[in-house]
Amino acid sequence: MRYLRLVMITSAAVLAACSEAPGDSDQAPGAAPAAIAAKLATEQTFRHAALDAAIWLDTQEPSKSLLLVSGGEGGLEIDELSGGRAARFETVEAGFIDIRQNFPSGAAAVDLVIASDQRLGAVRVYALDAPARRIAELTVAPIEIDDAITGLCTFRSALTHKLYAFVATDQGQLEQWELFLQDGKARGQLVRRIAAGKGVSHCVADDESAAVYFSEESVGIWRIAAEPESDAARTPVDLLEPRGTLHEEVKGLALYRGQQQSAYLIAADAGAGAFNVYDLDGKRAGTFSVKGKDLDVGDAEGLLAAADPLGSDFPQGALIVADEDAGNYKIVAWNDVAQALSLAKGESSAPPAVRRAARTVQPKVETDPADSYGDAADDPAIWVDRHDASRSVVIGTDKKLGLNVYDLKGKRLQVVADGRMNNVDLRDGFMLAGKPTTVVAATNRTTRSISLYRFDPATRRLASIADGTLETGMSDPYGLCMYHSAKSGEYFVIANDSVDGKYRQWRLLDRNGKAAIELVREIAVGSQAEGCAADDELGQLYIAEEDVALWVYSAEPNGGESRTAIDKTEGGNLKADVEGVAIYYGDNGQGFVIASNQGEDDYVVYRREAPHAFVGEFHVVANQGLGIDGSSETDGLDVVGAPLGSDYPAGLLVVQDGRNLMPAQRQNFKYLSWQDVMKALE
Repeated sequence: MRYLRLVMITSAAVLAACSEAPGDSDQAPGAAPAAIAAKLATEQTFRHAALDAAIWLDTQEPSKSLLLVSGGEGGLEIDELSGGRAARFETVEAGFIDIRQNFPSGAAAVDLVIASDQRLGAVRVYALDAPARRIAELTVAPIEIDDAITGLCTFRSALTHKLYAFVATDQGQLEQWELFLQDGKARGQLVRRIAAGKGVSHCVADDESAAVYFSEESVGIWRIAAEPESDAARTPVDLLEPRGTLHEEVKGLALYRGQQQSAYLIAADAGAGAFNVYDLDGKRAGTFSVKGKDLDVGDAEGLLAAADPLGSDFPQGALIVADEDAGNYKIVAWNDVAQALSLAKGESSAPPAVRRAARTVQPKVETDPADSYGDAADDPAIWVDRHDASRSVVIGTDKKLGLNVYDLKGKRLQVVADGRMNNVDLRDGFMLAGKPTTVVAATNRTTRSISLYRFDPATRRLASIADGTLETGMSDPYGLCMYHSAKSGEYFVIANDSVDGKYRQWRLLDRNGKAAIELVREIAVGSQAEGCAADDELGQLYIAEEDVALWVYSAEPNGGESRTAIDKTEGGNLKADVEGVAIYYGDNGQGFVIASNQGEDDYVVYRREAPHAFVGEFHVVANQGLGIDGSSETDGLDVVGAPLGSDYPAGLLVVQDGRNLMPAQRQNFKYLSWQDVMKALE
């Protein structure tokens, strides 16, 4: 069984940007909608109210499937497919309803009913006993939204198998809540809020394409990505005239996804008294109205589409329309819609399904958020205390302020406000003033220089050691990594310019007890790049050319520009932008290379040894037990293989989080156990 609902959202800026009208179709302008007769109408609800419906599918006898419908102040009602009422529950002022069948609950499974309580402004979760026509509340307490609810739909992630509710509110927010069962009871956790605009209403989620469609009544229909760590940017499906084909007001939405991959979005165009059908790219496939003796639809509210056969009257499923004027629900056979609009089965340009091959890993710790708002945190570097692993630290950039030093619990130990630091790296053992020194290097975009610091293991603090301002000669120093040559014993700093993408390599020098740099090499990568990492043992330099490939060069100063592609964005496992790169050192030249695959909000892993075979990819998802969100839109990352306590027995991976959720805060870094990554990748 598959079903879908939609909600509407507003944005003057987006509307102004639409140069072509969404929803354009081959239908003749002004053509009358095709008239389709409903097969039947349900019994009028107890309070003559109709807003939304959901279907429970009887897989053994589909004709005995059930409709759960909202009756407003009259409660939640269960109807037979014949239209008669089977049960009514007055304990909730039901507004919007969804059903998730066979949801795991311990060793068993339960059919969940998710409903909005319009009186309380809350979401409630019930277990449905379909044979007995009963529901039992599972919510410990109603999940308070703290606003009037104007729409609700649910999404089941193919990536994590987690269940989410999207709740539209009167204040113009689309809230995403994770719903979960714990000890047999239902609970909710707010994941993110999406500014939707006044008038946001009905919504529907498509599990297959991980998308949510919603209607903004006086503006149009929009689509956003449903995964919580994805970008919340909206795409218009159709807008009101003159920018689109809708008239005055759009209400309910539904998704029909047939067994032969035909997929259509249906919208109630209330201003025209009709229903529009779109493919999932937003092209209108046709328009129809529901007409027939005593079965006309007056003011349509919510829509529900079921693609499964529901008996002889509904061989290709049905469209259920909430008729607010009549206070009941009209049921239309989908084969009648398909025939009237000449909808071709199996011919749909639906968005591709999410990549299910990726594995998932949960973070153990998150750092304190950056002090700066917006795109601030960027790149981490890990320092390992070889004498006491618990005192190891993570040094992260705040590219609007400077550097932050964090302990292994994510607590900030120091802020170095020396300028707009973009990328950072470190190496132990550089001899400065006759003493082995841990050098920390960062690109400083404020002074267009390389900033150099000594890290003091005793105090776990940074102090500048640069011999004045170490100018790069670059317009905008950007990415950075360090290299310690096993061949010569020399130390190097490697950085690039965001303007032309060229990398420069400097030798690190001791100049009268201060650290200085000397230019020894330039590399023309070809286009925008940032992330880099150097392999001290193998003498290799990895560079991420963001829209093109992950490359490996020689890291030696005389290495030239010869390179080999490990993977590419065209025809490979990468999707632009490719960002941070890090190296996990194993024994005997083995190990892994990790890159941030920002275009997919995930991370790719390759063998360290040539030919750098692709190992797999993984996503960082929320750790519900610790209340830590996942990570997405990652710029920089770093990894070490040294054991760092019980949480990180095989090493630590640190990734920047571009969208810090749960709760919504400024950007930060997430800590992952490398052992968990290896388990996820099997």
